[in-house]
Amino acid sequence: MKSEKTQRITTNISNVRSELFGFSIISIILFHYCEDVQDAGFGGAAAVFARGYNLLLGSSGVEIFLFLSGMGLFYSMSGNPRLSDFYRKRLSRVLPAYLIFGGAGFAVLDLLLRQTGWLRFSADFSMISFWTEGVRLVWYIALILPLYLLFPLLYRLISLPDKRLAGALTAALIAAVIAGCLLLHFLSPAVYDNIEIALWRVAPFIIGAWYGRKARSGESFTAEAVLLCILAACFAALSFATRVRADFLWGVFSLRIGAVFYPFIVLFAATAVLTRCGGSRFLRSVGAASLELYLSHVILRAVMNQIGLKTCYPHFYLLCIAFSAALSFAVHKLQNIYLKRPKAN
Repeated sequence: MKSEKTQRITTNISNVRSELFGFSIISIILFHYCEDVQDAGFGGAAAVFARGYNLLLGSSGVEIFLFLSGMGLFYSMSGNPRLSDFYRKRLSRVLPAYLIFGGAGFAVLDLLLRQTGWLRFSADFSMISFWTEGVRLVWYIALILPLYLLFPLLYRLISLPDKRLAGALTAALIAAVIAGCLLLHFLSPAVYDNIEIALWRVAPFIIGAWYGRKARSGESFTAEAVLLCILAACFAALSFATRVRADFLWGVFSLRIGAVFYPFIVLFAATAVLTRCGGSRFLRSVGAASLELYLSHVILRAVMNQIGLKTCYPHFYLLCIAFSAALSFAVHKLQNIYLKRPKAN
């Protein structure tokens, strides 16, 4: 009975991983709408919705997305450790969608609408401008590609035969990432402001890879889950203290550090609901095209705002969602057809 219970605890997230991807991308899309509403300074029902959503979920979908990505990469590499196959699969998943949406999007934004020239297009499309100037439109792709490149090293650390040593080194690496973010803020605030949106998301990615090891071997993740929830509660209290006293120690970082851990409460709650419901076909279909949906959504949202169709208005945002969904599912289907076609000898 104990082994069955342990197996159930460790496989819940794995069993509904596709649904969780769908949940996370939908929550990101809703968060972007809340951002638009708050940036526009709206009042009334829209402002109440935005404040309530940010209080309950905020940008948790991003951390969940990175957690699931780290978990999936561990599964992928443990099933086939050949680096050539690993990189081929990862790049064939990301690059075609990015070349389509990123190429077309930056061409429209930089060359047609803003008319900032080919140099700006090159900097944006190559994502160099994110690391040097903080252009955040496709920051997730600018982060995930280096994480793909470095993942084999992370995999070797996490999969060390000595589980205690592997756990200790993984925890130390997460602490080093957080410490590095804080140190960068003090040493180079301008650089920190440019890339902090990506740097803080490395920790959930590492935790996801660690969960991948636990789930892969059927071990319990309960102790880690409890620790993550305790950390989330502690930083929630720290955030509240910061609001009461603006000079509270670490006040600058309370929300960002808290955002590293709070999403796990959302993740575990969503997992429990989805497991109890037996999954969701709709969320699975959304999750399968989550990367394409993310890219089409952020690009189309930027284009619409640039031409005056402000997505802070619900009717324009719904239009953005409809078009980005149609484009993403079409590209995802075409990409699957291309990847599954027979290879020439």
